[in-house]
Amino acid sequence: MGTKNESTRPFSLWMGLGEWIGAHLMLIVPAGVVIGVLFPQVLLPLKPLVPTFFAIMTFQNSLSNNLTAMRAAVQRPWIIIITILMVHLAMPLLVFALASLLFGPTSPTVAGVVLEYTVPIGASTIMWIGMFAGEVALGLCTLLVSTLISPFTIPLTLKLLVGAAVEIDALGMMGSMAYMVALPALVATVFNEASHGWAQRKLAPATTPVSRLLLPVIVGTNATGISEPLHHLTPTLVGIMILMLCFAIGSFLVGMVIARRLSRGNEERFVAVSFCCGIRNVTAGAVLASQYFGPEVMFPAIIATPFQQVLAALFGRIMERRKSKATS
Repeated sequence: MGTKNESTRPFSLWMGLGEWIGAHLMLIVPAGVVIGVLFPQVLLPLKPLVPTFFAIMTFQNSLSNNLTAMRAAVQRPWIIIITILMVHLAMPLLVFALASLLFGPTSPTVAGVVLEYTVPIGASTIMWIGMFAGEVALGLCTLLVSTLISPFTIPLTLKLLVGAAVEIDALGMMGSMAYMVALPALVATVFNEASHGWAQRKLAPATTPVSRLLLPVIVGTNATGISEPLHHLTPTLVGIMILMLCFAIGSFLVGMVIARRLSRGNEERFVAVSFCCGIRNVTAGAVLASQYFGPEVMFPAIIATPFQQVLAALFGRIMERRKSKATS
């Protein structure tokens, strides 16, 4: 009897670690940001591995997915279409109007803010949807549509709103999304189908701690990009930080309002739509800003990185409590 308990103890500790991380995301995610900002030299060597870490997390969070769920998501195109219109049309127009009132329509800051809200839905969306038991299939379909149309919507939106001409590396962006999201999600879905649900029942819970351990590493590594500007803050940059924080909060709040109408009481769908509206591909925004604009435009895109992930943990908890109340 004692031997059996001893043999299962490592697994129990492993699962307990995953549960502990999940229960303390509101502390762990900001801690990752702080480490990335204060000690960038520690995490910078991991930067080339971040796409692979994303792929691992996408695979783990997609183990609960199946082809039936994917078909069901595609059969509700109106949810995907409304979410896409919100992300790629309504939000860019809203942030342009508000930023223009504060900084003037010709300010480089406005260009940076608009750029941040023209990029597609972020790859980490699937990670957060999976972590908070949302509808992964719906999130995945919406993310892929957002990525596919971005090479057309980004240049058009920037041209119309800020008069900037930008060329998008469409193949590069799609290749990145394929590696981090589409392929691992597809492999996980097929594996779950082929194993007749064993992957969802057994493998997904056993590998959850891996996904949760990688989360602060990814957040901290991405936060290294804001280390330098944060060490040279000016009142203007502080104002931009506050503005981007308000926009990030607003994105989640608006997303939850839209999700409430679209989900019609389906909590998994509510979580998926909320995260799709709240999380953007800030890495793509930072790359475009560095290629086509100056530092003043780049700062809003970079500073959005830590806000977005910390708020994802916060709003994830809010959604979790909402779900608990709905089922109690």
